[in-house]
Amino acid sequence: MRRASRSKPTVGERVELARYSVRGRTRILYGQRIGRVVRVTDCPASGRGRSYLVERGLERDGYSALRALIEDYTRQAERLDSIPMAVTITMAVGLIEHIDQVELGRYAFTGGERVLYGQRINNVVRVTDRPAGGGGARSYLVECGVEGDGYSALEALVADYTRQAERLDAIPMAVSLARAVEEEAAA
Repeated sequence: MRRASRSKPTVGERVELARYSVRGRTRILYGQRIGRVVRVTDCPASGRGRSYLVERGLERDGYSALRALIEDYTRQAERLDSIPMAVTITMAVGLIEHIDQVELGRYAFTGGERVLYGQRINNVVRVTDRPAGGGGARSYLVECGVEGDGYSALEALVADYTRQAERLDAIPMAVSLARAVEEEAAA
């Protein structure tokens, strides 16, 4: 991850946050602050090709959340060997045969209210943490592939996750991603 040369960019200025490569082509994650909103975009380093809006969040979410997002995104790119946003769009366009979604739980913290959803996508169950009101706040993948563990394991996961949210007064996945980034930087 690369930091900007200036300590504080001007409003609207694009700042390079990270670079990653997919199939021999370099891509850049840029951050741009407009008012109280921070936009993260994924652009080709060459300047030619498709760009993707990765995240639009509030400035108050802080630097650690931004770092966690970048680490998570670049890790996905490496694992998928593809642009994560392009894979998401491809799935949305028609490769998904069937999606069932159900609310599993809710929790509130100082930053607002969040909902845990269970989704069955082509018979694979995943649990996601999303803002209750929708909007531009970040969603997190909590667990994927829990269908083999049974319903009691799913209930235990939701109970443990909401307990953590209460104890931390934060989004548990955001905290765990931020800790992982800090531990990796310290190593």
